[in-house]
Amino acid sequence: MTLSEPLAEIRERIERTGIGLKDALSVIDMTFEDQLKRLEISSPYDAFEGLNKLIDLTVQGARIERFRPKDNGRPFHTIEVRTEGGEIIGYLNMLYLKRFVPCYYLVYVEVMPSFRGLGLGNSILKAFMKFVKDRKALGVLDNIIPPEEPTYEIYTKLGWKTIKNFIGSGMVDKQDNYMVFVPNSIQTHDLREELVRILFSLRKKRPVIDMQDNENMVRRTVEEFRSVYQALMQLFNAEILLRTSNPLMRFMFTRLTTKLIGFRRRIATLIGYTGGESLEQISFSDQIKELHIQPYSLWKLQEDHVGIWGDGEILQNLPGKLKDEPTFFIEGLPFYKRPYLCDWIEKMGAHPTQPLKISDLLDLDFDPTRLREFHHEGMDYIFERISSHFLPSLVRKRRFLKKAEKWVSQFQFRRPVIRINPPLLIFRDRGNIYALRRKVEGIHLQEALDQLRTSPYLKEMNRSVGVDRVMIKATKDIRERLEKRFNPGFRREIEELTYFLPWDIEKNIPRVHVDISAISLDTVWIA
Repeated sequence: MTLSEPLAEIRERIERTGIGLKDALSVIDMTFEDQLKRLEISSPYDAFEGLNKLIDLTVQGARIERFRPKDNGRPFHTIEVRTEGGEIIGYLNMLYLKRFVPCYYLVYVEVMPSFRGLGLGNSILKAFMKFVKDRKALGVLDNIIPPEEPTYEIYTKLGWKTIKNFIGSGMVDKQDNYMVFVPNSIQTHDLREELVRILFSLRKKRPVIDMQDNENMVRRTVEEFRSVYQALMQLFNAEILLRTSNPLMRFMFTRLTTKLIGFRRRIATLIGYTGGESLEQISFSDQIKELHIQPYSLWKLQEDHVGIWGDGEILQNLPGKLKDEPTFFIEGLPFYKRPYLCDWIEKMGAHPTQPLKISDLLDLDFDPTRLREFHHEGMDYIFERISSHFLPSLVRKRRFLKKAEKWVSQFQFRRPVIRINPPLLIFRDRGNIYALRRKVEGIHLQEALDQLRTSPYLKEMNRSVGVDRVMIKATKDIRERLEKRFNPGFRREIEELTYFLPWDIEKNIPRVHVDISAISLDTVWIA
C-alpha cells in the first residue's frame, strides 16, 4: 500500500506531536475522507500505523456510565460510553415519562464515526434496556430506519416490537415508527391503554423534545469543532510560529471552515433552535483567517487514473486539457455567479480574487469554489465539486432521473413544465469528484427562498404576492407526483432530488407568470 503525500505527512505529524486518539481520529475523518477512499483498504485507519489497534483497545477498555438530568438546563437522562481517559465516544439520550407504567423514551443514540461497527451501538442499546428493566419501565423509541434496511434488525433482534403489535394499526398514523420494549418485570393488564396514553403524550411533547435534542446536539458539535481546531493548531504549530503555510495546512483548515459553514447553515433550520450554544465560541485566530484556502485535493496517487462516466458524445468533444487534468482545468474556471455570491460582491464592493481567504469563506457563509461556469461549443454548463461520499448517491440519482425523464413528458402541457437536468458527465481525479450539468435559467429552491425572504427589494414583493408559497407548493406537488409514481422502489432517490426555480440572475428577481387570477411558475428543473 502506498500512502499519498498528505497522508504520510499528517501521520508523521500525529506521531510527532502525540495528540490524543480522539483528536487524531476527528482530524483524519474530517479532512481525509476522500484520500482514504482512494486507497481501497478494509479500514480507513490502515493508512495510519497502530490506529486500528488503538481503536480496538479503546473499545475494549471503554466503560458505560449513566448520568441523571442536572440543573444546568439539560433535560435528558444520558448513557455515555467513555474511554479510560474520560473522553465520550458514544452516548444515548432518554427522557422519563411519568405514567401509571413508567416509561423512558429513547431520544437519540450516537457513536463517534471512528468507533462505529465495533458493537458500541449495541452495547449502549443493551444498557438502556437493562436500565428500563431494572426500573420496571417501558422503553419507547421512534425508529426512522426503513424496515428494508439491514440495520432495522438491530432493534427487532433485541426484542423490540412495533407499537402496532400492542395497540393495532388503526390508532397509529402511517408516519409513526414507534417501537416498544416491554421487560418481563412489567405486570399490567392495561398495557394497550397505557401505550395509547404514552403515544398521545409523546405527540404533544415532540416539539419540545426535538428542540431540547437540537440544543444538545449543537452543544456537542460545537465542542467537537473546537477540539479539531485546537488539534490542527497543534499539528501545524511550527508553521504558525514561523507565520508560514503549506498546501496541506491550507487544505485542512479549509475543510474545517467549510464543514463549520455547512453546520451553521443547517442549524438555522433546526426546530426550536435558539442559538443557546453560539458558534461564536469557535473563533479562528487572525493568522488562520488570513490563510489562502485550498478547497480541493491536489494530490495524486501513483496508481490513480482519471475516471470519466456519462454521455460519450459530450465527452468526445471536450478539450484535451479537461480530460487529461480535470481538477486543474475545472478549478481554473470562473465562479458560478449565483445570488449568494452577487450579494457578497455588492457588500465588498469588488469581485472576489483567487485564491480566497478563510475569512472570505466565513463572510460568504458558503464555498463559491464548488460551482464553476463552463462555456463550450455554444453551450453553458455548470461544474459542481462534491464529496466522494456522495458519489454513489449521484450515480443512483442519475439513473433515476433518466427514468423519470420519460415519465415527465406527459406533464409538458401543464404549468409548471418539469425539466430534468441530470449529470451529463461525472469526473474523478485526485480524490475530487465533479459533476457536469447544463446551466439552467434558475436557482436552487433554498437560495430562491432566502432571496425572497431577506433581500430588501424582494421582501415586500414576496409579502404582497407570496412567490415563496407558490414555489414551495410547486415543488411539493412535483415531489408527491414522483412519490406516487415511483415509490417505494425509489424513495431514497426522490428524497435526494434538488429543485431549481426560474430566476433572472442578472437582476436577481424571480421569473413568474402573472395572470388575472394568480401567479405561477413556467418551469421547474429537477436535478
